[in-house]
Amino acid sequence: MNRQRLHIAVMVHSPIIYEGLHAVLSQSDLDCVICKPNSLEDLEATLHSKKLDVLITNPLLLVNREKEVKRIRKNHPEFSIVGINLGIVDNNSLALLDASFTIFDSVEQVLSKLQKAGNNNELKAASNDDNLTDRELDVLTKLVHGYSNKEIADSLHISIHTVVTHRKNITTKTGIRSQSGLTIYAISKRIISIEDVDLQNH
Repeated sequence: MNRQRLHIAVMVHSPIIYEGLHAVLSQSDLDCVICKPNSLEDLEATLHSKKLDVLITNPLLLVNREKEVKRIRKNHPEFSIVGINLGIVDNNSLALLDASFTIFDSVEQVLSKLQKAGNNNELKAASNDDNLTDRELDVLTKLVHGYSNKEIADSLHISIHTVVTHRKNITTKTGIRSQSGLTIYAISKRIISIEDVDLQNH
C-alpha cells in the first residue's frame, strides 16, 4: 500500500459508527492520524490549525449546509469528503461528496476508497496551483490538438497576440513548454481524454 500518511477527520454523531471506523482504521495497515470534529465549525477550525486530507461523515449532517461546505472546499481545495451512505440519502448532500461507502462494504473496499480520496488530493492541489482560466484551457486544448496560433485565434475569435499571451500564461503556470508535455498534462488533468489525441503526432 502507499505509505503516504493520511490525516482523517471522522464527523459522525453515532458513537458506534465512530468507534467502528476508528477500530477499522487503527487496525489497518493504512498509515493515518484520526481526529473527531463534532460539527462543520469544529472541522473548519481544525483545518486552519492542522493538515487534513479526508473527512468521513454522514451526508445527512451536510443537509442545508451546502454554503458552508463549499466555503470549506474553496479555502481548502486539496481536502476530500467521503460519505457514509446509510440508505437515507439527500441528493444535494451527495453532490458535495468526492466518494462514499456503505456500512455493508468490506473493510478493504472502505480503505481503498479512503486511500484513493487521499491520493486524489495531490492532483487537486496541483490543479489549484496551476489555476488555468477557462480561456487558457480552451487554448491548451487547441494546442494539444496541433492547432497553430492563427488557427487558435480564428477558432476562438481572438487575436494572435491574445493567443500568444495565453500560451505564455499556460507555460508560466504549468512550467511546461513542449507540446508533448502539455498533452500529457492535459490528459493527466482530465482536460482531454487520451482517446482524443493521436499520440503518434507527439
